[in-house]
Amino acid sequence: MSEQQSSLLVADSFRVRMNQITGQAEVRGWHKHLNRFRKGVHDACPELDQSVVEAFLAEAARAIQDYGEGFPRLELWQETNQTPWLSFSLRPLPVLTTELELRTAAGVVLENPTRKGPNIACLTALNHRLGAEALLADPSGCVIEGATTSLIWWDTVSQRGHVVQSTNNRVASVTEQLLANEVALTPSRIPPGSLTGHEVWALNALHGIRVVTAIDSIPTQKPNTRRLEIYTDALNRYWQPVLAA
Repeated sequence: MSEQQSSLLVADSFRVRMNQITGQAEVRGWHKHLNRFRKGVHDACPELDQSVVEAFLAEAARAIQDYGEGFPRLELWQETNQTPWLSFSLRPLPVLTTELELRTAAGVVLENPTRKGPNIACLTALNHRLGAEALLADPSGCVIEGATTSLIWWDTVSQRGHVVQSTNNRVASVTEQLLANEVALTPSRIPPGSLTGHEVWALNALHGIRVVTAIDSIPTQKPNTRRLEIYTDALNRYWQPVLAA
C-alpha cells in the first residue's frame, strides 16, 4: 500500500550518531522517544496488540543500529480501509544547523496537536511557503511551538528560562524534557512579538539546541554563548544506545 493512499497517524524521528569508542548507534533520550511513540500508537489505535508494537520496535532498533548515523522515523499508518500498519524509514542525516528564523503562522488549526505524525505534511508545506520555521500561536495570540521545534526563552533581566505553559495543544518534546532535567524552566505565556526581547532557543531531536536569530524578520537578543555551551554539553550526556526496550 502506498503512503499516498494511507494516513500517517503517529511518527517519531531522531538523530542517530555512532559512538566512536563502542561502535554503538546512539540517540539522545532513546527510551523517551520509544515511550512517546508507544503512547501515540496506543492513543491512535488502542486495539493494536502491544506485543506487535514491541516486536516492531525490536526490529526497528536492529535496523537503526545496522544503518548507523542518520535520521530514522518510526511510523504508524492507516490504510483507507482503516487497517493500521507499523513501519520505519531509514533516512540519511540532514545537514545540522545551529540557527533558524521563525515566522508567525496565524490561524493554523492542527488535527490531534499533541500527537506527532498527523500534521507533518501540512507543517512541512507551511514551512516551505513561509521560508522559515512556522511559529504557531493559540487563539489568544500566545506562542505554542514551532512547526518542528519546542521553544525556550531566557528573560533578559532575570536570566531565568521559560517554556510554553500549555502542554495540551502541542507535542511533548523529548529534547525539552531532557533540558528540563538540567535547569528549572518556568511555564509561561508570551506573544510572538514579545519573544524578540529575549534570547530564544528552538529545540528538537535532530539539531538539539538552535538559536532563534529572528522572529517575523525582527532580530532576537544575542545568545549567552557560555550558557549555550553549558546546556549543549548537558544534552550530550543523554545519548543512549539504540536497544529494544
